[in-house]
Amino acid sequence: MEKHKTPSVMMIFRIILIIMASIDIMGQSPSSIPIKAAFIIGLVILHLNDIYRNYYQLYEKNRIIYYISMSVSIIAIGLYVIQFDNNIPLNIYFIFPIVEIFIYRPTIQIGLVILHIFMFVIGMFALKAGIQQALIPYFALMALIYLVRSNSREREKGNLLNVELMEANAKLKEITIIKERTRIAQELHDSIGHALIALKMHLEFADNMMDSNPEKSKDVMKKALVISQTSITNLRKAVDVLKDNQAWKDKVKLRDSIEDLIDSLQTAGRLQFELFFDDTVEFASRDIQNGIFETVREAITNGIKHGNAHTFHIDIFVNEKKALVKVEDDGEGCTDIKKSHGLRGMEERIHLLRGSIQFVSAKGHGFAVEAEIPFVTNVE
Repeated sequence: MEKHKTPSVMMIFRIILIIMASIDIMGQSPSSIPIKAAFIIGLVILHLNDIYRNYYQLYEKNRIIYYISMSVSIIAIGLYVIQFDNNIPLNIYFIFPIVEIFIYRPTIQIGLVILHIFMFVIGMFALKAGIQQALIPYFALMALIYLVRSNSREREKGNLLNVELMEANAKLKEITIIKERTRIAQELHDSIGHALIALKMHLEFADNMMDSNPEKSKDVMKKALVISQTSITNLRKAVDVLKDNQAWKDKVKLRDSIEDLIDSLQTAGRLQFELFFDDTVEFASRDIQNGIFETVREAITNGIKHGNAHTFHIDIFVNEKKALVKVEDDGEGCTDIKKSHGLRGMEERIHLLRGSIQFVSAKGHGFAVEAEIPFVTNVE
């Protein structure tokens, strides 16, 4: 939506320039009024050409007509600038094709840029303008427009990455929940299902033995009660996992969660991961495992969003009664680390676990997150 709104504002500005340029042309002499009117009509036609090109999105629909339309605009406005040297609105209007090429098109059409430079050089020689007065400001302005384009593309890329990360996180959660519910369904079938069958058989046997052998019937009833209590306990565990809370996380292995995270991010493309995982970490408490997972996820997210990283090395292991976590990327890095919300969140999370964390980076040498957490085993 923004792409269509912005050119419309640009068109309004063009109209203002056309009006101002027409007023300036009418005030010049010694041309006759019919000649001046013809020049003004030419400007209107030139503007209609610009409207037609953008309104009908010729760049996407018919590239040949688009090139013809742009070439006509560049050549015509260049000739107008030569004819009316002191007409400032026309000089400003001459820059609009470059703005359109650099800002509003996904790729730069080199041929049109060369044509624009060619018309500018012709005008410079025709008007006998000096290099310092004309050529240097022209290329400086072109460089500025290109920088605006680069900044805009980087912002769009950042927004796209944010969307991809949100989709990846949503997909990860969905995949994890589906896997866990599938496992629970299998458990319900294997354990509770068989328990209910066993319970039914015991109750039927007790009913049949009630009159002929009451003592035997009581023993069977006691066994049926134990089976029912076990079934209730298993059912409560399954229901806790299915509830809309964080209980499902406690049932998933940390390695599987991290691998699912990596897999979901790798579907967005471009990213590579190297994971070293010590299975001893699986014996850590649930809080420690959740803290490790959140730290790894936040480190990857920061590396993608802020460092434009493409490769991540993830080390998770236990050494000297400490769980050690290191996430290192190949991003742009920085010399002055400013702790964003994400970095502060990692610090708070690790400190709550009585651990320590540090961030290491250098310009052009990536970013590393290193955390140590006292190892506490899981108590079920």
